[in-house]
Amino acid sequence: MTDPSSGRSALAAYRALPSLAGWGYLIATSLGRLPVSMVPLAILTLATSATGSIAVGGVAAAATALGEAVGAPVGGALSDRWGQRRVLLIGVVTNVASVVAFVLAVGHVPDGLAVALAGLAGLSLPQVGPLSRVRWLAMSRNDVSAAFAFEGVVDEVVYIIGPALVGIVAVVLSPQLSLLAAAALIAVFVTQFALHRSAALVPRREPTTDADVVAAAEGGRARSAMAALVLAGMLAMGVFFGASQAGLTAFARTQGVPDAGALFYAVMAIGSAVTTMAMVALPSSIGPWMRWIGAAVGMALGGIGMTLAPTVPILLMFAVFAGAFQGPALLTLYSVAGSIAERTRAGVLMTLTGSGVVLGVGIGTAVGGAGAAIGGAAAAFSLVVAASVLLALLGGVAGVLGRERR
Repeated sequence: MTDPSSGRSALAAYRALPSLAGWGYLIATSLGRLPVSMVPLAILTLATSATGSIAVGGVAAAATALGEAVGAPVGGALSDRWGQRRVLLIGVVTNVASVVAFVLAVGHVPDGLAVALAGLAGLSLPQVGPLSRVRWLAMSRNDVSAAFAFEGVVDEVVYIIGPALVGIVAVVLSPQLSLLAAAALIAVFVTQFALHRSAALVPRREPTTDADVVAAAEGGRARSAMAALVLAGMLAMGVFFGASQAGLTAFARTQGVPDAGALFYAVMAIGSAVTTMAMVALPSSIGPWMRWIGAAVGMALGGIGMTLAPTVPILLMFAVFAGAFQGPALLTLYSVAGSIAERTRAGVLMTLTGSGVVLGVGIGTAVGGAGAAIGGAAAAFSLVVAASVLLALLGGVAGVLGRERR
């Protein structure tokens, strides 16, 4: 992390990013990941509209999410072996073709086939965010704090803009065009990202030798244990996100504003983006384990406040408070993952961390939604607290392991 004593301000750290990668890269990595937040919702919207069944739409969206959770680490592993460029370009062609096929087929073919096409769209969805972090490890090896903070802010903004864009296009134009718009973004900006010169900087994993096996065995156990803690932490983060969405939606309904749940969550995410940007200014004396545990505790306190909130203003106050810690927690987990990643295996680790969040969101939304149906918004927010406490405990274990590795 950046140390203020070095004389480099946080603003200067961000100003250095265009010189490292170029403005074209920053645009491609930002817009190239926007479809990740658009495709599942666009598939849900189109499938529901075309079949007249929310159940079919829900299953199609779930198949998309499951496909992404499986396909992301597979793509990461292949990119480590074959290089990002080849894997991403194959992903672009496959994803655009599957999306177009889904648009043409849904409502005109058996629902099972449409669901299978939705799963393929998720399976082939290019993982620009995780792979971009891998590139930053190669481009900015000495200090990735500003780069990872930038990535975190882009992720937050993407998950605000993407769903809103789907809703606007679907209402003003058509559900078909909302999904095709996501495909167009993939065709243009993921291709640009794939062809960027930075792809050549990422080392590939060569076939292992006996010496590689011995070297991996010497430090592999501790690295694997830390990776498992990071992945569990990402799963807890996903549960936090999903349960927050469910709880905020349920609370909005009880307050007579059923459509405001997404807006409440956007307010929460904006606070997260601000604090994530500010993380680069923290001194290096505040180490990753203190940041991990501190952020988790802040999330838990915000969750407790949301559980007890009686009115919308108080709820939003605690939502912003909790959100102010969610971005720094995610940034810290990605930073720890980057610090333990082998240079030739970073793709699979980074995509696995992303899949952990995707799976966690699914769990958090499903369990939180079921809890809210029985016990109201407070039940979903209780899951927020539980996920945050688990994250803090994982941080404590990671801290012990990290100190032992020194």
